[in-house]
Amino acid sequence: MRNILILLVYVGSACTAPKTTPKGQERIAAGQTSEEAKETTDPAIPQNQADAMPTPTVPVTNTPAPAPTVEAGSLNVQWIAGAANCNQDNNPALQVHAYNKNLVILRQNKCLNFEAPFMYLIFGNQKAFLIDTGATASATTFPLRTTVENLLVEHYGAAQRAQITLVVAHSHAHGDHRAADPQFNGQPNTTLVGTSQAAVMSFYGISNWPESIVDYDLGGRVLKVIPIPGHEPSSLAFYDAQTGILFTGDTLYPGRLYIQDWEVYRASAARIRNFAEGRTVTHVLGAHVEISKTPGQDYPAGSTFQPDEHVLQLKKDALTLLDSELKKIGPTPMRRVLDEFIISP
Repeated sequence: MRNILILLVYVGSACTAPKTTPKGQERIAAGQTSEEAKETTDPAIPQNQADAMPTPTVPVTNTPAPAPTVEAGSLNVQWIAGAANCNQDNNPALQVHAYNKNLVILRQNKCLNFEAPFMYLIFGNQKAFLIDTGATASATTFPLRTTVENLLVEHYGAAQRAQITLVVAHSHAHGDHRAADPQFNGQPNTTLVGTSQAAVMSFYGISNWPESIVDYDLGGRVLKVIPIPGHEPSSLAFYDAQTGILFTGDTLYPGRLYIQDWEVYRASAARIRNFAEGRTVTHVLGAHVEISKTPGQDYPAGSTFQPDEHVLQLKKDALTLLDSELKKIGPTPMRRVLDEFIISP
């Protein structure tokens, strides 16, 4: 019997003896259950080796950034292209087309002036920006300011109009782009920008002409102001990132590109092309149309009727084409007829 009792004591002691923790499992965190330890410890890898293993890295891909979203608009419009007999023309002095709710395009009637320039009214939160004032001074026959004021009230509301500054700017200083300036001079809530190179530099804060490209803020809408002399000494382009439109005045449009200073113009063509590279340019909009839908065929100077004219807009690649052709021609001025425009030194 005594032998049985001794055997029972020995067996009991063996059952309550502490277990030896296998090497590599000593560092179970406080509060971690054995099941959790099993999940976090690979029995096939000693813990000291597991700690030394490098953390896997996620491969980096060079995915291009998405293109910025631009505000869409419509150029689905039949522009009034004059009349075969201007004495019988009943079209208005100004044709108005809303590209979208924040940009309006205006065109002067060719029967009023054969130049028929385009003008652009851009709406910001604090300022509205009018590019060019057309080819006729008379407010009676060419009521540009009245038309613009009506558009401002329509857009901002009558009460808010007094809080908005209208900036009357220019693509350049030629008479068919500033004739109606006197209609705006001295008017309330209106700033008329001068047309000399000095006036342009001062207003926009351009310190290094023509290399500096500056911003002009309309309030929630910033325009890029780009000096592009050559057609005329104070020529400017304006880039509106909100729509992706590049406004190029008389420097580039579907027509005859007249050049006052050949070398300066060539440099400006390169500048505007370089500016556009890497940016979204939805349309290139100039100040005239002088060419027909037939490639390379322009209307005679002074035409008051262009029944089959080219559309207003050019594509971004027109900037590349212009620069490339000017480089091919070289330093000696030469006329070059292309499908959508004609280089005319």
